[in-house]
Amino acid sequence: MTQLLTEEQAHAIAARPDEPVRLVDPKTDEVFVLVRAEVYERVRSLLEDDYDIRETYPAQFTSAMRAGWGDPAMDDYDNYDEAYRKLCQSPEAKSS
Repeated sequence: MTQLLTEEQAHAIAARPDEPVRLVDPKTDEVFVLVRAEVYERVRSLLEDDYDIRETYPAQFTSAMRAGWGDPAMDDYDNYDEAYRKLCQSPEAKSS
């Protein structure tokens, strides 16, 4: 279903082209948001019931590995609290 914008809606969009326009149904006080179609298409999958964040895990993993999180030197971050406590209790730390 495609509707034409009212003149008032077109003016609201023109006044702030980078922001969504909020519309209020005067009968129900329900608020609607008018966004450009390309913006809606980018976020539509997030709004649909079949969106599952787990589907993004392979891409997240690939990105993390590309960023260096698979480097063995990063293992120190897995045990950061324990390593920090040991460092603070070492004789060198106490003499500083």
